[in-house]
Amino acid sequence: MPNRKTSLIAKNGIYVALAFLFSYIEALFPLPIPFPGVKLGLANLVIIIILYRDGFFNALGISLVRNLLNALTFGSLFGLFYSLAGSILSLLAMWGLKSLYDYLGKRNKEKTSSPTDSLITVSMLGGIIHNGGQFLVAVLLVTLDSVIRYLPFLYFAGLIAGLLIGIVAKLVIRRIK
Repeated sequence: MPNRKTSLIAKNGIYVALAFLFSYIEALFPLPIPFPGVKLGLANLVIIIILYRDGFFNALGISLVRNLLNALTFGSLFGLFYSLAGSILSLLAMWGLKSLYDYLGKRNKEKTSSPTDSLITVSMLGGIIHNGGQFLVAVLLVTLDSVIRYLPFLYFAGLIAGLLIGIVAKLVIRRIK
């Protein structure tokens, strides 16, 4: 029987590698959209799966390591600021909403529900908040006037990306043990 700590390290290493690989694939094939920085967020697929399977702190650790690796490999210090703001704020929001759904699900015992029933909604909130966090960094680094026109587009891009990532994450979680 493998050591539990060794198994956890190996599993987390695979999660980091997978999230990093998804980030790399996204960097290779940018979306043909005229707005800067808009991505589908494939690495967030890994993060939301970890949030639902292994909890907040594991998802946070994987997210931080992935963001640091991305900045060192593909990006810059400013890119790290954008990425960290979006990732941390969205993860906190997703964890909060997931916790609320879990609490309400436990209180309402008559209703039979799956732990992943909330996943798509949680992912959509994560996409919106991720873009909102990056927007806040942009406001701090440049003026509000120069970025405010992107806000509605960022909202809908986050909503759609969150929807797509949530659907895929729900399918993946159903199929893995």
